Amino acid sequence: MFDLFLTPNALPFSIALSVVAGLFLIEIISLLLGATVLGLGGEAPDFDVDADFDLSADIDVDMLDADPVGDLSAAPSGILTWIGARDVPFLIWLISFLTMFGLFGLLIQSASTTILGTPLFTILAVVIAFVPALAVTRVIANWVALIMPKTETSAMRTRFLGGHRGTITQGTARRGSPAEAKIKDRYGNMHYLRVEPLDDDGLFPQGSDVTLIRKRGDKFFVI
Repeated sequence: MFDLFLTPNALPFSIALSVVAGLFLIEIISLLLGATVLGLGGEAPDFDVDADFDLSADIDVDMLDADPVGDLSAAPSGILTWIGARDVPFLIWLISFLTMFGLFGLLIQSASTTILGTPLFTILAVVIAFVPALAVTRVIANWVALIMPKTETSAMRTRFLGGHRGTITQGTARRGSPAEAKIKDRYGNMHYLRVEPLDDDGLFPQGSDVTLIRKRGDKFFVI
């Protein structure tokens, strides 16, 4: 098997396995230094500050009746889901694929040498090895996704509420005289904010439907 590893017909598979070995060596060194390159257990710093926002300059009023988050489900994630790369760090998926691709490729060339007396053409072996490698990688990725800790949250800060719609629940909103509005975010959570009309002559009595457009300091403005 080691002799086959060094033959030109097995070069793509040898390179794949060598890359995996190199990445694991880097990971071991990183762990000794207190870091990780595979993304397991690593978290980005949290700088979640309620920054001001202003949508009044570029918002299309004709589009306000559309669901502000309705297009998220149309994101091009079908292929990533199918190959199992959506729910795990990409580097973990890549290592799994390269490992399976290298092993399947060497097994195919070894079997061809035993049965036919010669290894397959490199391109043909690559094409044959690609299919089972991708299938097994998908299974491995789905398994890894099940055991990985979930750190997602449905909490949403007010800085992300621009463009969301709500209803005036208490009082009448005038400029300089805020009223309470109930805003529903993309996760279905309710936020109760004191809002004023964006326009100086705006007037929104209780029950009015409004859209959150601007946040300045502790003030929220709606149309």
